[in-house]
Amino acid sequence: MRIRTLLLGTAAAFAVGGTAQAADLAVAVEPIDYVKVCDAFGTGYYYIPGSDTCLKIAGKVQLDAWVYDSSKVTDTSGYGPTGYTYDSYSSSWEFKSEAAVNFTAKTMSDMGPVVTYFAFVTNSNNSDWKGAVKGEKMVRWDGGYGAIGPLLFGWTGSTFDPSGGFTYDGAKRSDTKTDQLRFSYMMGTWGIMLGLEDPRDRWGGMATGDMPDIILALTGGAGGLDWKLSAGVADLTVGTAWGANLQATIDLGGGAKLRGNIAYADNGGSFTGSANGSGASWSAFLSAIVALSGNVNAAATVSYVDHAPGAGGGTEWVGAIGAYWAATATSEIGLEVLYTDHSVSGDSLGVHGRFKTTFNGG
Repeated sequence: MRIRTLLLGTAAAFAVGGTAQAADLAVAVEPIDYVKVCDAFGTGYYYIPGSDTCLKIAGKVQLDAWVYDSSKVTDTSGYGPTGYTYDSYSSSWEFKSEAAVNFTAKTMSDMGPVVTYFAFVTNSNNSDWKGAVKGEKMVRWDGGYGAIGPLLFGWTGSTFDPSGGFTYDGAKRSDTKTDQLRFSYMMGTWGIMLGLEDPRDRWGGMATGDMPDIILALTGGAGGLDWKLSAGVADLTVGTAWGANLQATIDLGGGAKLRGNIAYADNGGSFTGSANGSGASWSAFLSAIVALSGNVNAAATVSYVDHAPGAGGGTEWVGAIGAYWAATATSEIGLEVLYTDHSVSGDSLGVHGRFKTTFNGG
């Protein structure tokens, strides 16, 4: 009996001791900080653990394929009969892959959202490579900016620039990233933006460096109509350059939209999507999209450019018409027919296909 009592007492002591140790361990373990969804800035954001900053990571992979009736798919001047792919590959067809990822972090403050954004892209330009391994691709920085409330700073799309058309190609316009400092004041859909931009990003060797480009833009919207009016002035080696751009987008309902754009510049071809040079230039495009079904759209764009005399002169018509199938919510297959007619270099007909997948809105 004594032996049995002793054994039971020992077991009880171990049980009590084990329970105490387990309790001690439970107190010592740090609580797990789970990743939480952040809906303050839209979908796709998550709180960075231990902070009130929301982070969104997005990306895409796409393959573009061009086929033309001419002997090459490119003209780096932008004047040639094709001039869409813009690389050094002399052939009537080309495949090009692109992969991209971007990061957006946002925190709310007394001054408004504090934003950090940057993106990286790699392209398979098949005539170029880096390093000892043929075909090795380079990753490039594709833009980035910070914002503290109404103040934006960094390298991103110019304050002057309008949106493109609803097709992949066909919309000739100003489309330039610049180092800039931008102040914005927004009241709902109405706003005013004032930007100071590094002229070397837009004008290259034509910039004098005496002053930054000064850009002013007004935006507004009401009843399905959105518009943007922008103007810019620059100091160039050919004299003072200025340009103005007006764009309007109308939502017609039922999945149909119409977008028109017109731009004029003096001594500043880049403001109109032309090559840089002295003299006046102007451009315009009209683009439309319509939903054929829940996941199939059709779109068309036509552009006209009257190039500056100092940039080679001539006139140019560019057009694209296509159909686009959203195979899933995060993928797309599109096919466009392209046409270009330049008064100096002639005309060309081509086809552009794209296969794309994305994640998180990338």
